[in-house]
Amino acid sequence: MNIEERHKIILDKLSTYGNVKIASLSKELNISRETIRKDLYTLEKQQKLIAIRGGATSLSSGISETKYGQRLQQNTMEKKYIADRALNLIHNSNTIFLDYGTSVVELAKKIEQSELHDLTIITTSLNVALIFQYTTRHQLICLGGSLRPEEGSFSGPLTLNNIDSLYCDLGFFGCGGISLNAGLTNHYFSEVEVSKKMMRHSRQKIVLAPHDKFAKEALYVTAPLSEISHIITDNQTPTEIIKSFNNKRQLVLN
Repeated sequence: MNIEERHKIILDKLSTYGNVKIASLSKELNISRETIRKDLYTLEKQQKLIAIRGGATSLSSGISETKYGQRLQQNTMEKKYIADRALNLIHNSNTIFLDYGTSVVELAKKIEQSELHDLTIITTSLNVALIFQYTTRHQLICLGGSLRPEEGSFSGPLTLNNIDSLYCDLGFFGCGGISLNAGLTNHYFSEVEVSKKMMRHSRQKIVLAPHDKFAKEALYVTAPLSEISHIITDNQTPTEIIKSFNNKRQLVLN
């Protein structure tokens, strides 16, 4: 069986069932698990599925038809670039927080595919949680709360209460906009309140910001620049913007 035939079978099963398991495909096709795993990663690069630990899910079975799903597919290469650089800040046994932003979801995928181990991963994102649902290398803590389906994010009083006893080494946050004037901003009040509290409970606060987020200001302020440890952006961000931020403090990593 050649690679095109395998890919067709995988995509047909995804269309029918919404997800596939590496172990089942390996047994059914009489092909090694490693070969199936490579097939899934190849198809993910072609944006035909979402690879998760132990298998894959269909784009159409999850969030791809929502505005959030559409955002996931925007600036894909830039988000991967940012995620690669963010990954370098994480070390084995760290406790990290991953919020609900699409750039942070890309970082979650990188973590899952990396050799990192013994992380404690705290998240308010259903989409992040699904990436790690089968992991045995890391501990996953979901903060819970009220789910906003459009974003796959949890927030509200229960979420805020659950943060009280948790602290982390690194917090990774997305943004609706980031500017010299307003700092880090986002669109939804309840989610901003969660981000604010998690920032207070994170030793380092790291913002993942593609180039199109700069000089934009969303409705609610999450944090002033003075409270942010680093901003990681992509190589499409204009040099003059990076210089303007770094004139205040060496903030931007690209």
